[in-house]
Amino acid sequence: MAVENMKPDPTYQHGSVEEADKTLNIILDVIVEGTWDWNGQTGEVLRSPGWYRMLGYEVGAFKKDVFTWENVIHPDDYERVMENFELYITGKIDTYCIDYRCLKADGDYLWITDRARVVEQNPDGTVSRMIGAHHNIHDTRVAQIELIKKNELLEEGNLTLEKIISKKAEELEKRNIELNEKIAEIESISNTDALTGIANRNKFEVELSKEISRSERYGHPLSLAIFDVDYFKHINDTYGHRTGDEVLKKLADFVRHNIRDMDIFARWGGEEFVIIFPSIHLEDAVHATEKLRAQISQYEIKTGLFITCSFGVTECGKGESVEALFTRIDNALYVAKKSGRNRVERLVNDQIIS
Repeated sequence: MAVENMKPDPTYQHGSVEEADKTLNIILDVIVEGTWDWNGQTGEVLRSPGWYRMLGYEVGAFKKDVFTWENVIHPDDYERVMENFELYITGKIDTYCIDYRCLKADGDYLWITDRARVVEQNPDGTVSRMIGAHHNIHDTRVAQIELIKKNELLEEGNLTLEKIISKKAEELEKRNIELNEKIAEIESISNTDALTGIANRNKFEVELSKEISRSERYGHPLSLAIFDVDYFKHINDTYGHRTGDEVLKKLADFVRHNIRDMDIFARWGGEEFVIIFPSIHLEDAVHATEKLRAQISQYEIKTGLFITCSFGVTECGKGESVEALFTRIDNALYVAKKSGRNRVERLVNDQIIS
């Protein structure tokens, strides 16, 4: 994919860089639509004030990263957008221009056209910088969709469309609300661990697959930790299974409040838990888990009852399968248990690094 040579218009010049920056910032502030500037080296994404206003958010409300963008894409559009984006940044298509829906502050979705261009590349051909803009096409797109629906009904011989819609609208809205509530309830149950209230194994596997794809797409690091409660059988035998359940619930709540908002925490099964650390390398993940291990050991579950946990940590390799990743992290946890428990072990290229 060749990056176009973008030369400034000689008829539009400034006396200094400061004047040019001032003009640019004023232009970005008054533009109604949203512009964005992605630094492929740092992962930082700068968004214009218009981008926030278009979607109804307070200017600067989000972190300056690609996750903000991915998280506002409508779930039904997400795979299509990611496929188109990857085709462009890998040079398989020449232009990036796609319509999709973005989540607004009020919970509704807005149709936009997303156009962008790679303006700088690394020596290996990967993206170093990419600039784009989101254009509001909501009214036009909604009108098109409504027209298509009406034409389809008219083709079926329904010449009293408006009358039928008016008569059925209230009933349909009520049923849609009930259906959405039921779908949300079923989804929550299927993705949540019944005892601890955190994500279950099924939800974790889905999120891990998504994070591995993100890591490959943007070249971000991705680390993973697994841990379990030391001597948990002794706790059950000594205090009873009800206390054992209380230990797991309180431990889950404690860990959830002592990791980053972007980290993904789930119960793997029994007394085992897993954490995904997006965008951090192994050393930082080890530091985070070591801090968490120390905090857990000082946390009084109930009067006189303290616990410890053993951790295995590793970093996801490029193109690595989930099976290989878990084999390595399980081995790290095994070493932690065999080496005396209440410790963190990391595994690099199948070698324990103390």
